[in-house]
Amino acid sequence: MTTLYGIRTITEQSLLALFQANATMLPSVELVAGQTDAIRSLPIIIIHAESAQAHPDLGGTPNGNFAITVRIYVYSSADDSTLAQHRARVEATQAIMEDFATMQSLWQQGTLYFSQVISDDEGVADRRWGNVIQYSLVAVYPPQ
Repeated sequence: MTTLYGIRTITEQSLLALFQANATMLPSVELVAGQTDAIRSLPIIIIHAESAQAHPDLGGTPNGNFAITVRIYVYSSADDSTLAQHRARVEATQAIMEDFATMQSLWQQGTLYFSQVISDDEGVADRRWGNVIQYSLVAVYPPQ
């Protein structure tokens, strides 16, 4: 069965593997896939496949082609990081996501066809910095 939740899980786990393979670019940064109620500490990067929909041109059923919206959250605390360090984490995150060949090679099920950055929004709250980087991906669900 081709499910939207399934392709989102594949996306999150595949991108987590990508970030773990490049962990040296993000020293001492916790890496998390998806939503969780676990206790988290800063600095942290959260990889969340926010939505998936049948690809408008390629079709989700029966072909299993999906357009996936991924948001990557990069959070740092002013208590243990400078703004320059936070922005370096954001740049490292974007560099990791630009390595499409490695991203494809670590895709865990099905096939990843496309990845493109859509936006990078930065904000501050109390003594925390945060960026939300949005990507658009196209992938096909594994054949049944």
